[in-house]
Amino acid sequence: MRREVFVSSPPQGDYILNPAGFTWHVRRATGGESMLSISVGDRTRKDAVARLLGLAESDQTDAWENEGGSFRLLKRFRSAAGQPIYAAPPAVLPPA
Repeated sequence: MRREVFVSSPPQGDYILNPAGFTWHVRRATGGESMLSISVGDRTRKDAVARLLGLAESDQTDAWENEGGSFRLLKRFRSAAGQPIYAAPPAVLPPA
């Protein structure tokens, strides 16, 4: 049985699905408590989830859903190391 993953704040760069009355919004975590609005006004949850998963997969980040004060992981697209797959390895500086 798969356990649900909940966090109080998704990592920077991850996509979040937020309900807003009769519509759904897709947002992107920008660090701390702030988010960037990506898609506003999807009429159905199904459409919003499809958009959310497509964006998260293309950027190799995770997809989350707002669950009232916490966030539930919908799908993980990050590599096992936790970094997006497209991220460049850290630069190695020559010895001084």
